[in-house]
This record gives sequence, C-alpha cells and structure tokens, in this order.
Amino acid sequence: MSLDRTTTSEQTRTATLTQAAASRHRATALDQDAFLARAFDALSYALQPIVNVHTGSVYGFEALLRGVGELGFQDIFSLFGYAWEQGHSSALDMRLRELALAHFTCVPEAARYKLFFNLDPHLIEQERPEPTLELLTRHGLGADSICLELSERSDLTANPIVAQTISAYRGHRFHFAIDDFGSGYAGLRLLYEHPPDLLKIDRFFVGGMAEDHRKRHFVANMVQLAHVIGIQVVAEGVETEAELLACREVGCDLVQGYLIERPQLRIESLQTCYAQVAEIHSRNRRETTGDRVLIERCLERIPPLRVSDSISRLFDAFRLDKTHNILPVLDAADRPIGLVHESDLKDLIYSNYGRDLIVNRSYGRSLQDFVRPCPAIDIHDSPNRFLEAFSAGDNAAGLLVTLDGRYHGFISTTALLQLIDEKNLAAARDQNPLTKLPGNNSIHEYLSHALSQHGSTSHLVYLDFDSFKSFNDHYGFRRGDRVIQMFSELMRQYLSSGGWFIGHIGGDDFFAGIGDRDLDSVIDQVQGMLSKFRSDVQSLYDPEDRERGHLNARDRFGQERQNPLMRCSGAILEIRPGDDYGSGDDLGRIIAAMKCQAKRSPSGLALQQGPKGPIRTLPPTPRDENAWSPAAQATSRPAS
Repeated sequence: MSLDRTTTSEQTRTATLTQAAASRHRATALDQDAFLARAFDALSYALQPIVNVHTGSVYGFEALLRGVGELGFQDIFSLFGYAWEQGHSSALDMRLRELALAHFTCVPEAARYKLFFNLDPHLIEQERPEPTLELLTRHGLGADSICLELSERSDLTANPIVAQTISAYRGHRFHFAIDDFGSGYAGLRLLYEHPPDLLKIDRFFVGGMAEDHRKRHFVANMVQLAHVIGIQVVAEGVETEAELLACREVGCDLVQGYLIERPQLRIESLQTCYAQVAEIHSRNRRETTGDRVLIERCLERIPPLRVSDSISRLFDAFRLDKTHNILPVLDAADRPIGLVHESDLKDLIYSNYGRDLIVNRSYGRSLQDFVRPCPAIDIHDSPNRFLEAFSAGDNAAGLLVTLDGRYHGFISTTALLQLIDEKNLAAARDQNPLTKLPGNNSIHEYLSHALSQHGSTSHLVYLDFDSFKSFNDHYGFRRGDRVIQMFSELMRQYLSSGGWFIGHIGGDDFFAGIGDRDLDSVIDQVQGMLSKFRSDVQSLYDPEDRERGHLNARDRFGQERQNPLMRCSGAILEIRPGDDYGSGDDLGRIIAAMKCQAKRSPSGLALQQGPKGPIRTLPPTPRDENAWSPAAQATSRPAS
C-alpha cells in the first residue's frame, strides 16, 4: 500500500509539473505573440538608396527600421537585445525579413536592385539560408537580390560558427557587406577572415572628409585596401557636395546619404537614378573624357550568358564564338558574376560521354559550377584603377567592365596592357623633354580640378626665374638647360611627395600644387626649395661673376647692365572653400600681378588668399636677406 501511495504521489507531482511547464509554455507563447503583434503594428521599414558615385544610378536600397521608439526602445540594438533576452529573436527576425522584403518588392523592377538588410548579431550562430530563400522565392526574388550586413560593432571574429554560416549563405549566392567599418573593433580581422562583397565606411570618417586631411587619408587607405582584395566600397552618410566629390576622389564606388535621398517610407518617393550626382560631377569633376575614350576603344562586347542558362547553352555559345575562350556570366539583373573558361570544360568535352554526362540534368551540375570570379570595375574609373583591379585578381583573364553596375563589356589582359601603354604614351607626349615633368595638358587638368573643389582648400604655386635671359644669352643655352634641370631636380626633392603635383609650363616657368595642406607648411617647403636654388645656381656662374655678385651683360637694347645673380620667384595662391575665380583669364591676371610683386621683393615670394584678397610679399629668410645686395636692389626689375 505504501508503495502504491508513493507511486501515485510521484505521478501526481509529475503531472503537476508537466501542466505547469505547459502553462509556462502557453504563457511564453502568448507573450511572444503579443510582443510580435505589437512589434508588427509599430515597426516599418524605410528604404534609402545606395547609388553609383559617378552617375547616381541606384545600385540598391538599405532597409532601415522605423518605429523602434514607439515600442519603448532607444534604438535598434536595444530592441534586438530585449528580444534576445526574452527568447523572441528568431521569430522577430523572420517577421522583420518578411516586412523588409514585402516593402522592397513594391519598388518597380525590384529584382534589378539589391536590398541591404542588417543581420541581428545575436542570431549569427543560428543563421541558415533556407528560410530566407523561401521568403525570397515567395516574393519572386533570387538570393542575389539581397545583401546581408554584418555590423563591425559586434565581435564576429571570435566565433568559428560565423565562418560556416557565411559559407552556407555564399553557396546560394547571397552577398555580404561589413557595415560601419572603422567604428568598431576587430574590423581588419573581420575583413581578413570574412571578406565581404561590399565595405561600408562609417559616417564618422565621411563627414567633413573634404576639409579634414587626416580623415581623407584614412578613407583613401581603406578604399585602397578594399580594392586590393576585390571589394567594392560604399561611403555612408554623404551629406554635402564636397563630401561626394571627396568620396569619388579617393575611389569610393557607391555612396549613401542625405545628399542623395533621405530614408523613404513611401515607395513613390524613390527614384531609379539621382541626377544631382552627375550634375555635381559635371560642374566639378576632373577632365576624364580622354580616359573614357581609351577604355571604350579597348572594350570587347562579348555576348554574355545568364546564370540560369543551361549547360547546353554554354556549349553552344563556345561553339558559335570561335574568337573567345571565356564567356561572361550575369545574374538576373545583368550584374556580372564571373567568367566561364573554355579550358575548364575540355576534360569533359574530350572524354568519352563527358559532354552527354554534363548536359544530363540528373548529373546535378549547373552553369554556376563553372563560373570563376573575375574583377569588375566601373567604366568611369581611371586606367590606373583598372590596373589596380586587375592586379587584385587571382590569375585574372581580364576585367569585366560595368556601367551603372550592369555588364558593359570585357577588357582582356592584352587590351589592358595596350590601354596602359596608350595612357603612358599620352603622358610621355605631354612631358617636357628636358625635365621629364608633366606639361601643360596635365597642369591644366590639375588646375581645373583644383578650381572645381569648392569644399576644400588648395594651394597653387607659380614659379619662374629672375635674370635667366641674361644668363642664357651670356653663357649659352647649354648652361641655361643645366639651370632648368637643376631646378626640376630640386622640385622633385622638395615637392614630389606628400600629395604635391609638379609640372613644367615651359622655358623657365614651373608650376606646383597641393590640396589639404596648411599654409605654413606650404610656405616652408617652397621657401626651402627657393633658398636652395639661389645657393646652388651660383655654381653655374664663372668665378669672377660669382665673386662680383652680378653679371655684366647687354640688355635687349644693346646697353651694358649689371644683372643680379639668378634666383627663382614664386606666387602662392590659396584657394579656399567657396572661392570663385571665374574664367581662366581672370586667374591669369591675378597670377601676373602676384608674380610682378614677387620679383620686386627681397624674398621673391608673394601670397594671395582668395580672389579678392590683398597680395602680400613674404619676409625673406636670412639667406635671402644676405643675397639681396644693394646692387641688386638698385637695378630695375630683371628680365626673365
């Protein structure tokens, strides 16, 4: 009897515990349903366009969650944290994906764009691609229509499961982006261990980049690092024209921010191309039409395949095209995926029954299985960027060229080498044959670019020799050429690094320019170079002329004159944000007036800040004061 009572008691307790657990489960389910119902009512997604930095054509849209505050949370990270603690994360995440995709598919021709969706970092270990693939299929989209963003604010490098998750998604052709790059920790390690398709540079670095030399330097290096490993770069938070121009200048591929468009809840407010981007560049960009012509000339228009095409279609394409041993492969939105190499099919083609086997659907091979990655680059990029992209590829056959993110053509290795050769030849033709410095075309290009950068400061330096004509007439052109070569070497020594551009206008006229540099540093470098030249050039005079401190020579009217020993005068023009110099003639008149004052000053340097600022002559260095002799002061302005 005792045993029976004990057994009954245990059964009763077990039943009670089971009922309690069931009640708790029902309560939890009710809590989750209630939470999700409130979340679904309060939350919505706004879409913000991500566009091509050159043209403003839309590449994709980022889904940005709205309504978090109405649920009582400070931000999205607080919402995700609460959902994780309560065990609601997985259910909430799937609801959010459904919500974002439903909104995205309302965009006309949504399949031609990418949806950027932020992953909940709490769930990265549990991520599986199948549920998202089912959602995409339900909405008529493929995996290449979505880009999953991994935030650098979470340490994903410490978890080995992350690599497995990313690999599983990549197997279905999902794309990944690292968000907020530069704002968190372990960013470089995340970039190394899980190389994304896109890198999004945090707003902190983009904001004010046009005026902040250090930020610009940081971003330029981030972009270069990303491009070296074949990753496209998105600049986040672009709000001003100056920031857009700076992003293009350092090589960003895509931009996102209020200058383009604010996040929009209403689909009808979105555009497929934001014309203001091209308009800003048309007013401000560096002349690149010559580069574009060269690149277009090298393009091959190889008919592409779609990744959905059959293997039979692949064989037919190679059979019909006898001139190419590669074929570009595109996704459903005409974005390049990579290349199929004919050599990869030879083992199958030439083996017994190989072709029949691979064409058979039961064999399980698809066109995607034969695609090799190939670097893709925008048609608007420079030839140097083309070479950089090619170098980043692993045994690349060439480059896939895009226009607004879509396939535009192919440049083979041979054509790329021809492109670089033509570019180098054009630069060589523009070089001064005596000094090998860039000539007037390059100087004009640099000058046009500097004048168009309304959001940043630049310094232009015009240089020419005093008393050169009398020296050249007296000693002959060979010794005159030695003077010109001496000065060009000094320019390389003092100004060829740190962002300086140096050029040779012709004769004894030279040019230098630099952006994003403080004025004192510019003056110090130029003064140091001019003082060195004034000292070194005396070695080219005969001893008696050098000892006398002047050269006795006849002027253009045949009269004997005492000509001071040679020096170089300089006019430094500071172009500040917002300065407008009108036409080239206006700028020429300003430079002429500055050079006139520079030649009459002991230092040989004149400065003007802004188009309406006063022209100031700078004080001489101690070496300049010693060289400015009473005899030199007594002479009239030296002929040059």
